[in-house]
Amino acid sequence: MKEGRVSILIRTKNEGRCIGQTLEAIFSQTYKDVEVLIIDSGSADNTLETARRYPVKIHEIKPEDFTWGYSLNYGFRRAEGEFVICLSAHALPLSVNWIETLIADFDDDRVAAVMCKAVPWPDCNPFDRRGLLRKFNIEKQEIKEGPPFLFGNTSCAVRKAAWEKVNYDESLSYCEDQDWLGKVRKLNYTAVYEPAAEVYHSHNETLKQIYKRHYQEAGALKKLGLRDHTFLDILIDSVAGSIYDMLYVLIKMDGPKWFFFAPLRRFTINYARFKSYRNRQVRAAT
Repeated sequence: MKEGRVSILIRTKNEGRCIGQTLEAIFSQTYKDVEVLIIDSGSADNTLETARRYPVKIHEIKPEDFTWGYSLNYGFRRAEGEFVICLSAHALPLSVNWIETLIADFDDDRVAAVMCKAVPWPDCNPFDRRGLLRKFNIEKQEIKEGPPFLFGNTSCAVRKAAWEKVNYDESLSYCEDQDWLGKVRKLNYTAVYEPAAEVYHSHNETLKQIYKRHYQEAGALKKLGLRDHTFLDILIDSVAGSIYDMLYVLIKMDGPKWFFFAPLRRFTINYARFKSYRNRQVRAAT
């Protein structure tokens, strides 16, 4: 197994509800040669107060400077580790040997990144729960290009030497991780999905949050040439997808709340895509 300093890079903004639990899990790991960097973009809650209870390095950036790529590059430049773990503040490691498991795959010098298995939180909404269980219910394997399995920085480890050759694109509103992996592949690197390294990670987003995420994602995917839905695609997904989601809720007996939320969610997703495709430039926002 690889040994040496590991840097854990956590991007935060108003993560007070979960940052303490996540840091507690990190500092309970069996692997001890670790530094933790918090890159905060304007928290107005108790995120930083909680973080200061732990031996972490806190860096604050202006909210108006934020993009996913910018915050990552900012942290990587300051990271001392040979390997850098990118971790969402609300992604909770599920074992004390999580770090060891994650970096073991770097014994292969061709590996530029290792991605964790995301397990939905117990209170996860039925739609994200369905998607996560479907996506991550696979064996350990090399991560292939494009859907259905896409690389993500929510919980992954990156070989810093690979990042030094290819930085993250700071102009993208989303999908900086997929763009990065595509570029390092051209340098004969690869990436691995490691299901033994598990984290809790899921969202229960409001309609406003759903709109923002899909608006930014659609703009980035179009810019990268990875996906471009037509108006007909959007219309079909709004109608057929809503029916599918409502039937799924009925079958799983998840309750009337989610039954009535289902069509609102689908409409919001597709309206965000439609608006994003019509906009020439989409900027990230925290």
